[in-house]
Amino acid sequence: MENNNQKGAEFSRKYFSHYGLRTKNLQDMIEWYKKVLDAEVQHDMGFGAFMTFDDDHHRIVIFTEDDIVDKTATTAGVDHIGIGLPDFGSLVGNYERLKELGITPSLPVNHGFTTSLYYDDPDGNQLELTVDNFRTKEECREWVKSEKMAAAMQPPNFGELFDPEELARRFHSGAADEELSRIGLT
Repeated sequence: MENNNQKGAEFSRKYFSHYGLRTKNLQDMIEWYKKVLDAEVQHDMGFGAFMTFDDDHHRIVIFTEDDIVDKTATTAGVDHIGIGLPDFGSLVGNYERLKELGITPSLPVNHGFTTSLYYDDPDGNQLELTVDNFRTKEECREWVKSEKMAAAMQPPNFGELFDPEELARRFHSGAADEELSRIGLT
């Protein structure tokens, strides 16, 4: 029998498989997630859809019911869903692709350990596209444990705002990741 006494051993083999969204705006939400995440509908139930953006069977399920009420900006619950991207090229490429579709970030923020673009879906849920600012996960974890994290995580933005157009300009001019990871901080 395997020893699972190590901290996090069981969960290190697990992963976030999907998230579900209840909506009053089913078709708008399906179309938005198709555009933003390049997601494809795997199964349309009529009252909802299972969607994926990779080789998994589904990463998002969006559905509607007759008695759904609108949420308010201060409703308790999930604040945002973060989607990690592999590098700054992917973050900039998605920013430019979405901008061409008329979808722009509501909050571009450098958290110190990540650089993120937050987008509001048709129901007001926030989807974060994010890239790590350090080369390794260990460096990110060390930053998160540091006093720098405590200083950066101050409301309302929990980091420093930046101009995504400036990020794109710097990326296309050949700036190194080290420079891109400091956008808004200097």
